[in-house]
Amino acid sequence: MDTKKLGIKFSKDLKYKDLLRECYKYSNKSNYPSTHNAALLVKNGKIILGGVNILPPGVKEKKEYFKQRVNRHIYFNHAERDVIYKAARKGIPTNGLTMVMAWLPCIPCANALISSGIKKLIVHKQMIERTREGWQKELKNAVQIMKEAGVEIVAYDGLVGAKAYMHS
Repeated sequence: MDTKKLGIKFSKDLKYKDLLRECYKYSNKSNYPSTHNAALLVKNGKIILGGVNILPPGVKEKKEYFKQRVNRHIYFNHAERDVIYKAARKGIPTNGLTMVMAWLPCIPCANALISSGIKKLIVHKQMIERTREGWQKELKNAVQIMKEAGVEIVAYDGLVGAKAYMHS
């Protein structure tokens, strides 16, 4: 995906590198079958809560939830929604917070991010560039609506010292 065409800011600020490294580490908690992704909520530079691609609390891990590619989007929460839902359950206000994640959100997650009052999104330029063709149009649209809603998007440009987990 051509990140320059998205019209987002790029940064080499080391505080973003450190937050993204923690995000990659946190993603190991995911039980999502194809990609382990995490989203962190940050207030005043400190991580206050994290979420991952995962089944909702109380939903049992049944084989049919993992089998077909289409089912994964039915049963699993993406990391962005997982952390926003966690914040709601714990009574943590999200208005004005920063979210950190490796990729750009899909449209439903962008809507959740906007509706929950997240004001800044930190992503990883090198991971966005690895986005498969099938996701690119949706992510471009997600960037557009977030920008329209006043969400500042910053892509860290550089290696972070942690590996992404992707296998399909």
